Amino acid sequence: MSRSTLPLIIAFPLAFAVAANAAIDFTLDDQYEKPHTQADIFAGRAVVMMAGMERKTPDAMEAWDKALRRKAPPTVLVVGLSNLEGVPFFVPKSSIKKALVKQLPNTVVLCDWKGKTYAKLGFPKGSTISVAVFDAHGKRLGVVDGPVTDERMAQVLALLPP
Repeated sequence: MSRSTLPLIIAFPLAFAVAANAAIDFTLDDQYEKPHTQADIFAGRAVVMMAGMERKTPDAMEAWDKALRRKAPPTVLVVGLSNLEGVPFFVPKSSIKKALVKQLPNTVVLCDWKGKTYAKLGFPKGSTISVAVFDAHGKRLGVVDGPVTDERMAQVLALLPP
């Protein structure tokens, strides 16, 4: 290996790691059909994003939402992201949105019908619920998988920036 290739071998993984943590641009409608962009969501505040792609995700999201609203600082935005790429074509989108409105009426739930934003934000495929913390610029600080428990809540709160 020559000296000239060594910097490339070191720089490539570093560049990939930086890109993986950079905020991504997106525009997604919520359950009320209101569009939200990456800039809207990460508007200079920390964000806790609850995300999943399974049938039981709304139940898990509702439990996390209630717990986060009790314990997270009021300056933190709590938002949901529902990966809906696996919804069968014959299920009306309106029925999904109505269910989200009924279950999470006071929480923005972004509807990702193609699953692209969900994947780009690094959420695991097949997950019922994952909760990620992002800084004010959209950089992911960490993710906690699974239903809400005291231990998982403590992990999420510890990820929040000061």
